[in-house]
Amino acid sequence: MGYRVADAIVDSLVAHGADRGFSVPGESFLALLDALHERRDFDLVTCRHEGSAALAAIADAKLTGRPGVVMASRGPGAFNAAIGVHVASEEAIPLILLIGQVERANLGRGAVQEIDSSKAFSGLLKWSARIDRAESVAEIMGRAFAIAASGTPGSVAVELPEDVLTTWADKRPPRIHGLAVPAASVEEAGRVHELLANASRPILVVGGECRTPEFRRDLQELVGLWDVPVALTNKNQDQFSNLDPHWIGQLGFFASPAHVALFSEADLLIAVGSRLGDVSSLGFAFPRQDPNPQRLVHVYPDAGMIGRHFQTELPIVSSSHAFVRAALRHGKPAATSATWMARVAETANRAHGWQLGNVAADDVMGHAVMALSRLAARDAILTTDSGNFASWVHRIFKMTPEHRLLGSACGAMGTGVPSGVAAGLRHPGREVLAFVGDGGFLMNGNELITAVDRRLNLRVVVSNNGSYGTIRTHQQRHFPDRVSGTDLANPDFCRLADAFGARGFRIEHAEDASSVVEQAMSVRGPAVIEVCCHPDVSVDRSVK
Repeated sequence: MGYRVADAIVDSLVAHGADRGFSVPGESFLALLDALHERRDFDLVTCRHEGSAALAAIADAKLTGRPGVVMASRGPGAFNAAIGVHVASEEAIPLILLIGQVERANLGRGAVQEIDSSKAFSGLLKWSARIDRAESVAEIMGRAFAIAASGTPGSVAVELPEDVLTTWADKRPPRIHGLAVPAASVEEAGRVHELLANASRPILVVGGECRTPEFRRDLQELVGLWDVPVALTNKNQDQFSNLDPHWIGQLGFFASPAHVALFSEADLLIAVGSRLGDVSSLGFAFPRQDPNPQRLVHVYPDAGMIGRHFQTELPIVSSSHAFVRAALRHGKPAATSATWMARVAETANRAHGWQLGNVAADDVMGHAVMALSRLAARDAILTTDSGNFASWVHRIFKMTPEHRLLGSACGAMGTGVPSGVAAGLRHPGREVLAFVGDGGFLMNGNELITAVDRRLNLRVVVSNNGSYGTIRTHQQRHFPDRVSGTDLANPDFCRLADAFGARGFRIEHAEDASSVVEQAMSVRGPAVIEVCCHPDVSVDRSVK
């Protein structure tokens, strides 16, 4: 059959460590699909929507630390996948979007579904390119992977004109560009050590720039050495043990009063692996700028992200892990005061210290999550879609670095089930719990059939309150008792699960939560647990 550009692209994907891609097939890249036909070193996952394919690829990137790969046709396919481009930009996740394109002769002529990805996704892509000849495959694919993963990671789009894919190519080795990973010096870490020695109320803020087990292990050691409290940025609750007394909590949307009060008292903030956007800085409020500015150390591998919003006393351009390793070479600074650590424990307990007695009797979702937290495996992978229901998960589950959390940090709905599919494929021996709302499930829940087809160990927990709950909460706050546009008519989720070939379970009353969860967790293969909730029962209202 000969060696084609399509074959060269697949060889380049594999050479860069990509072993899985998510796709909805299109006639514009049939040759690429053909090149994957007999490959045993690359798993092509056929999805039911390009949006869920892109979200699954992002979840896979979070799990592997490598760029996720999504393949889509031009026009409608690419725009369906655009949510992944946005999420990758918002959450700094490396993503390669391969777009089937019209033939070279028709480029620029307004052919059916033709798009210019650089213009279509302007402001969201780190780079876009087009492979228009066989000789450019190695260079463009090499640059694509390097750019997607370097500095602040993000999306790269590579257009593949249909006729180019079938062009014969000389078999050449793929080109792999080395990544320049900035590393903190021992001297820079020493300056942080000095600042800590002179601080009485420090806080370490840790983001998701590095998620490896080795980083988490070294971070745990450093926190013990420094004796400093740790706050984790949104959807990174698994980066540090929630059972450790140094843990403050997760900084999610709508910061808790307890976290705001604690941060207002800090005299030194050390941010590692976070761009310090609005959520991780509690609405751009901390570190406080004026009056009485708080001292800031900011560690991030992209110099362009440091000093954008806050006066930074000590900027350190470094990956998170390199900084932690450098910091471990210094001794123990002066111990943090017992009074400050007591304040930390009080804050963590107010935001996350839920026990069964704290859950109201009519809070069905709270009792369901309590039961799931008791029965979940110690190394369970949790995914959370966007919505109020996720607050129960973050408050009740005590996560450790053994867990993996794949959340919608930028608030994109529809991520929960595709992320669960990606997790089940990447770690087939582990338990996966996907928490979604009724609205989010009906966006990308069709990927449940992918889980059934692949026989994944996936439990999808659907919070069914017949509403776009988060929006309704805001609506009730701003326009009380004037619900408009947020009510939902829903199918029978248990029967829907059965139709997909999964098992369906329903929790209608709080007292049934434990027994139903036990049944659902005992079955093999995908299952759906529908939790019937009232739209006006919120996580905050249920706290005693």
